[in-house]
Amino acid sequence: MTPPKSPAVEALEQEQARQSREVGSELEDGLEATFPASDPVTATIPSIPTGIAPSPSEEAGFGSDAPLVDKALAATREPEQTDGTTFASSREELEALKVEVGLLRESASEIGSATLRVAKAQAADVLVNLKERIRRKPLPAVGIAAVIGFVWGMTR
Repeated sequence: MTPPKSPAVEALEQEQARQSREVGSELEDGLEATFPASDPVTATIPSIPTGIAPSPSEEAGFGSDAPLVDKALAATREPEQTDGTTFASSREELEALKVEVGLLRESASEIGSATLRVAKAQAADVLVNLKERIRRKPLPAVGIAAVIGFVWGMTR
C-alpha cells in the first residue's frame, strides 16, 4: 500500500500536468501557424503585374498565401459556359498561375544562391581553422601529411 501524497507533491504534479498541457497547446499553435513548414520564407515583396491583381473584395474571400491560385482552383470547379467570359477568366487565371510559378522560381533561385554563399563561408572557416592548427603544431601536421602521401603513393 502506498502512503498518501503530501500536499506539496500533489501541487507539484498538478503544476507539471498544467505545464505539459500548455506546452502541448503552444506547440500545436506554432505548428498550425507555420503550416506548411516546407514553404520557404522570403524577405522580398513580390510584385504582381498590373491588370492581374484581384480587387481587395475578391482577396478577402481567400485565406491562403496564394489567393490567385485559390481563385484559379475555384474556377476549375465551376461548369464552363459557352460564351467568351469563362474563357477570358481562364486566361486571367492561367496568367495568375504563371505569375505564381515565376515567384516560386525566383524563391528557389534565392535559396540556391544563399545556400552556395553559406557553403563557401563554411569552407573558408574550415580552411582558416586548418591553417591555425598547422601554425600551432607544425610537426604533427608534417607527419600526417607524410602518412597521407605514403598511403596515396602505395595505392597508385
